[in-house]
Amino acid sequence: MEKKKLLKHIVIFSIIFASFHKIALELSLYFTTWWSDMLMHTFGGVLGALLVLYVTMLIGIKPQKLSRKILLFLFVVVSVIAVGAIWELWEIFVGFTDPFTDIVDTISDLVMDTIGALIGFIYYEKRIRTKSE
Repeated sequence: MEKKKLLKHIVIFSIIFASFHKIALELSLYFTTWWSDMLMHTFGGVLGALLVLYVTMLIGIKPQKLSRKILLFLFVVVSVIAVGAIWELWEIFVGFTDPFTDIVDTISDLVMDTIGALIGFIYYEKRIRTKSE
């Protein structure tokens, strides 16, 4: 039941994320509105956290004790940061950003990814995870 509920939230968030991204591209918001990129990285972090939690459910990891929940939390956050770092490297590789002049933007993006991961984990704990565990 919990797995189904989480998947439903992932699908809904994915549709919202894709819609915002399409609008941002069409209106050039990434270039004209300084906070749109930050919003998308935060939202991407939330979505990434939920996806990592879903994968952990698929492979059977359940946080039954506090120590396991802390490890799961750390795993989720580190996973989202890793994906964010890979994304930033891809942006450098394809020429979207310059590693020397855009370092503040890169750090900001990774911070927003991390904040999104924290929000995603809290959202999961408060809204999705069943209380019987």
